[in-house]
Amino acid sequence: MGNKNITSPYSTFKWQMNYDNSETYERYIVPTWMTDLTSDLINAGGVCPKKRVLDVACGTGIVARKAAGIVGPYGRIAAVDLNEGMLRVAGKCAEHEGVNGIEWYHSDVTSMPFMAGEFDTVLCQQGLQFFPDKATALQEMKRVLTPQGTLALNVWGRPENSPHVGVICDVFTEYFGEDSTIIFRAACSLSNPRELRNLVEEAGFSNIQIRSGMKIARHPSLTEFLPAYFSIFPIAAQIAAMPEEERTRMFQSIETNLAGWRENDGFAIPTENYTLTAETGNSSSPGE
Repeated sequence: MGNKNITSPYSTFKWQMNYDNSETYERYIVPTWMTDLTSDLINAGGVCPKKRVLDVACGTGIVARKAAGIVGPYGRIAAVDLNEGMLRVAGKCAEHEGVNGIEWYHSDVTSMPFMAGEFDTVLCQQGLQFFPDKATALQEMKRVLTPQGTLALNVWGRPENSPHVGVICDVFTEYFGEDSTIIFRAACSLSNPRELRNLVEEAGFSNIQIRSGMKIARHPSLTEFLPAYFSIFPIAAQIAAMPEEERTRMFQSIETNLAGWRENDGFAIPTENYTLTAETGNSSSPGE
């Protein structure tokens, strides 16, 4: 009867372009990468009861939700993002988890709706590298901090220490051309610690500290994860337009190249990140 009943293992993800990227982000990206980074970021920022905390580029709100449980009823948590879909999902997640009192703002980070000095701490998880105007964004973060305020942010480290980045870029270049890898390369665009330090120092921050770390990104099914992961990126439209057989070959190529990091049916991929802390005071920054 031919192979009409044979379907690709990737076809369970429907590429009709009507999915909600923000829901997908919360379901797949947050538990795979962001949850594990969140506690480190909150600790680095010195978040504690009664603090006034701003989560910049909050996405679906994992940092704000966790910080809210620490600052308690006498603290303040605000969160901003330019993506309204992310904010909608963030609010739903907070409600589902019984987290109350978070202030959600739809705003560009370069012009936030706050007075100067409203916050003790600004947190930014894996956002700075994607801002078109990083300098102005950092200046705005400093503006809303108190004179003794703290900035804590993290960015992805060197791509060679996050092997999935190279694999994805190689395969996508083969199928779509080098331009298709821009966003993945942008994710690691602040992986030079000295350049990162200089950028933050030029925005007026001091006492800058940068710590590198490795996390293991895990998901129980690589076959399930890959289509969902790519669906949140601009490349999704091109993937959706591919014939199913070609799309399957592409995914299989990625899986083959990630074989060294398989964990049963899923994966366990090391990912490097940098956590930076800085202050708004005038103390001199230590050397690298």
